[in-house]
Parts: sequence; C-alpha cells; structure tokens
Amino acid sequence: MIRVGQVMGAYGLAGAVKVLPLTDFEDRFDPGARLVLDGCAREVEWSREGHPGLVVKLQGIDNRTFAELFRGRYLEVPQEEMRELETGRFYHRQVIGLAVVNTAGESIGVVEEVLERPANDVWVSRRGSIEHLIPATKDAVIEVDLAQGRVVVADWVFKFEDAG
Repeated sequence: MIRVGQVMGAYGLAGAVKVLPLTDFEDRFDPGARLVLDGCAREVEWSREGHPGLVVKLQGIDNRTFAELFRGRYLEVPQEEMRELETGRFYHRQVIGLAVVNTAGESIGVVEEVLERPANDVWVSRRGSIEHLIPATKDAVIEVDLAQGRVVVADWVFKFEDAG
C-alpha cells in the first residue's frame, strides 16, 4: 500500500476529516476516487481545500465521533496504482537503502530514513555511529542512481567547522 494522506482529525459534524496530503497527485482525493482507510476501501464523496491541507468526506463515515476515530491513520492506495513521479523526484522507499557516496566515490553510509520538513525532505545517512543529515535539494544531491543503488552527495554537506 502507498500512503497518500494522513487524517489529522474530524471536520464538522457530518463525518468529514482533515487530511494532510502525502502525495503530489491531489486528484487522489477527487470525488469518486477510492482510498483505503484502516484496511477498508472507501469512496471520496467530496473534497475541498482546507487550511492546512484538505477536507475530505469519505463514504460510510457519517458523523464526527466516527471520523475522530481515524485521527492519525493513513489514507492509502494499492501498490499497483503507484504513479511515475516527474524527473528528479523520488518516493521515500526508492531512496531508503541507497548507498551514499561523496563526489570522489568514497562511501559515507546508507540512507536509512527520510524526514519530511516544510522546506525540503532530509535524508538520514548512517554508517556505524556516524549520522549525516542530507538536505534533499539539487545543490546537495548531485545524482540519484537507482540502477546502481547509490546517491552522490556534494562534499560541502559533510564538512563542518569545530566550534571553539
């Protein structure tokens, strides 16, 4: 399953929920779209912009009390409905597990986690007890080679000055 949104809480009295989208494809929330919530397929009755995120009404959730039970749960779609991303964009699961190397090809570690931040994602690379936080930006990430299973990161990411 692919997570496309997270329920942040109930909205109104009729069972709508506030949703934080986790997808680049907002048509996933259009009326008639099918989403899986807590293992149960549900059709989107309607959706609209909310601040922040979206407000979505799902079939079968008809009151605030029931809607509130899904707070923190994920809206998902089946793996076979995964869509291609534009060039230079990657799903988290494509990045996790990639070897991290600097521009000289020296091993730095492995991407073990992706942190979602407002400005950009941050890839967490670890090797032993050493951890590097890599901003997922064009100036920091020089190349992502899925076929070779590696990511080349600019050397400046690994440089630091001693405080003192």
